[in-house]
Amino acid sequence: MRLHDALAEQSNSPFRSAIVKLIEIVDEENAVLEGRRVVSHAGFTERKNHALRELMAIQRASGSTPLCDPCDSLLSRLSDGLKRNATLLKLHIAAVGEVSDIIISGLHAAESDGTYSRNRT
Repeated sequence: MRLHDALAEQSNSPFRSAIVKLIEIVDEENAVLEGRRVVSHAGFTERKNHALRELMAIQRASGSTPLCDPCDSLLSRLSDGLKRNATLLKLHIAAVGEVSDIIISGLHAAESDGTYSRNRT
């Protein structure tokens, strides 16, 4: 049973459901990043943005009404997941930058005619 299904049974709060949905998305992206799998991250970004828009809409619509019974543990779990997500994305971006630098160096070396190279053959 998915986290969302299990927690949805505990409460029918739209806010709680939206938080759980966001946790699932972040956990899924973290697993992909930790597994060093090659995927397009545009889908994750779109899904996270959509879930955040849902949370904001629920929050605006609720006014001063409590959003859900104690959500502290869920919000803490979301916060931890987002911190891990930020760390993993930074590592991923740094690795992509390193690969780009290697490719650029290789292209520059291939363009050189060897005039100023020490090893002329």
